[in-house]
Amino acid sequence: MVGRKARIDSADEIVRVMAKASSEVSPPTNVPLDAEDMPFFQSVIAEYARADWSAHQLELAAMLARTMADLTREQQMLRVEGGVAYSDKGTPVANPRKSIVQMHASSILSFRRSLSLHARAQAGEARDVAKRRDAAKGIEGDANQDDDLLA
Repeated sequence: MVGRKARIDSADEIVRVMAKASSEVSPPTNVPLDAEDMPFFQSVIAEYARADWSAHQLELAAMLARTMADLTREQQMLRVEGGVAYSDKGTPVANPRKSIVQMHASSILSFRRSLSLHARAQAGEARDVAKRRDAAKGIEGDANQDDDLLA
C-alpha cells in the first residue's frame, strides 16, 4: 500500500525540499542531450521543485526536451521549404515534413501528460482556472489604474 504524500508544510518535507533546493538537476546519462536540447530541458525541469523529480521523470523530461528541439528544427525547415512540395511530375503535394512536425507535436503533448505538465494538472479544473484568471485580470486592471502602486 502506498502511503499518503507528506504535507509540504511538514518539517520532514521542508527539510527534504531544502536539501535539494540548491542541487543541480542534470539530464540522465541514459538519455543523452545535445546543446540545443538543454534550454528545453531546463525549461521543463523548472516546472517542478528540484526535490520532486524522480529518475524516471527525468528520463521523460529529457525525451521531451529532445522532441521539443526536434520540433523546432523541423518547423524551421518547413518554413523554408513551404507547406507544399512537388512530385517528380510537378504535381503539388503536402510537404512530407508536415507529418513529421505533427508527429513531434503529438509526442510532446503525450510526454507532458505523462509528466502531469498539462494545464489541468498544473492549474486544476477549468472553472477554478477561470476564477483565478478573472481575479488576476482584475488585479492587473487595478494596478493599471493606480500609477502610484509599486510593481
